[in-house]
Amino acid sequence: MESKIINRKRSQLFIHVLGFLSIFHFLLNQLIETNTAVVSPLFGISSYFLFLLAMAKMKERTLQYAILFAMNLYIFILNVESLSPITLIYFVVPIIISALYNDTKLILILGLATAIEFTLLSTLFDRFDTGNPFSYTQLSIVIFILSILSITLLHSIYFSRYWKQLELTNASMEKALLSKEGYLQLFFETAKDAIAVFDPNNKIIAVNPAFEKLYGWTSEECIGNTLPLYPQDMKEDVERRTLDVQQGKSYSLLETVDLRKDGSRFHALITLSPIFDHSQKVVATSIISRDISYQKESDKLILQSEKLKLAGEIAAGVAHEIRNPMTVISGFIQMMHRDPKHLFPEYTELIQSELDRINLIISEFLVLAKPQAVTQKKFSIQQALEDILTLFDSELNLNGIELKKEWQEDFQVNGEEHHLKQVFINLLKNAVESMEQPGKIRITITSEKHNKFSISFEDSGIGISEKDLDGIFEPFYTTKASGTGLGLLVSQKIIREHNGTLTISSTAGLGTVAKIILPAY
Repeated sequence: MESKIINRKRSQLFIHVLGFLSIFHFLLNQLIETNTAVVSPLFGISSYFLFLLAMAKMKERTLQYAILFAMNLYIFILNVESLSPITLIYFVVPIIISALYNDTKLILILGLATAIEFTLLSTLFDRFDTGNPFSYTQLSIVIFILSILSITLLHSIYFSRYWKQLELTNASMEKALLSKEGYLQLFFETAKDAIAVFDPNNKIIAVNPAFEKLYGWTSEECIGNTLPLYPQDMKEDVERRTLDVQQGKSYSLLETVDLRKDGSRFHALITLSPIFDHSQKVVATSIISRDISYQKESDKLILQSEKLKLAGEIAAGVAHEIRNPMTVISGFIQMMHRDPKHLFPEYTELIQSELDRINLIISEFLVLAKPQAVTQKKFSIQQALEDILTLFDSELNLNGIELKKEWQEDFQVNGEEHHLKQVFINLLKNAVESMEQPGKIRITITSEKHNKFSISFEDSGIGISEKDLDGIFEPFYTTKASGTGLGLLVSQKIIREHNGTLTISSTAGLGTVAKIILPAY
């Protein structure tokens, strides 16, 4: 492709050279009266304008042949009109030009045409004195033309082969380079992991679509800027790693926490690498990032499942054995408590309450231990909540708690009504017990995407600290003096059995929000 473009440019140059020389020859005729050449410059000028008109439509090889034979014919006409054989020397010009095209066939054809023209000039037009031996000048002209023809022919034979090999090599290298760059670009654009490249000033110079999707920044917002891709509390560690990478160190599969454009955090697995130039100087750095929040959540669920399994095994093994002696103890304690001669009724009452608490723990154990008999049916969430709130009316009034209900639409679910009511009881009980003084509880039912709805229990209680919030779904983890640490765990298990999710968000001193998301029937 490159050689064709170069030859096209050569042809355009030679056309303009033909036109310039023809015009110059014509003007020279006007100044020198003894110059008998009239037809040749007019032929050259006419050919020039014809080439200008037809050049764009002519094929490359056709254009080359036409230019060279037009020049040759121009020189032939000039020699017919000329008074001296010295003009024969101009026949070498087309031959020399043809050598620049590196086309041996073209030189051979042009040499043959020149030989025929020489024969015509020597026989029909008597350009040589055939009756006498060649003069020194005439012999020199012939030898000069033959020498030029031989040199150009050898040059074309040798360099045409070399040029083709070089052209094939360059084409192969160009194809390999373009293919390599194309594959690299395709990899960069289609990679599922987020990739970003930074300059020595830590400004972004390239990002891929996965980076835009993960971090929320568009390519236009990234290029040429330094973006906050990490939380401020991790600034010191990030700056230290950045300095290390700029000095040539790499970090592979490093777990960290990154920041999206909207301010949300996510767990990321990153690889930091320096980019070197030919002199092994770091000219840029790259980061490959992968969101592992889902993996972290899965690991957490696996750990929690193992704990549930352990709790279930404990429950299955001891619940029956504990309940039998507890029944006997409870019976004797009730007898003692009812005895009018009993001296310590307050002790037996305390013992009975603790026995009831142990029985509650065992009941919750059994929920975790094995699947419960479930009778699924379609029922109204609003009605189920109303039933539970009726039970809590007296307790709410007694504690001066204001209840606010916000729902306009009722949602139907297909599930175990009594189990979901148990979840509502647990969450309402936690909300009431979180208030050290009269406060507010707000229950909201809202439509969600993908045919789901949410139920939120928001209270104005003392809230939960960030440290305690991480362990609220752990077995036996509780912040209440009389809590079992199993209520939220059981609630979460029930919600998951209904293909839903239960999340708790809280700020110490400002209250807590428990949110359930369930699929609508």
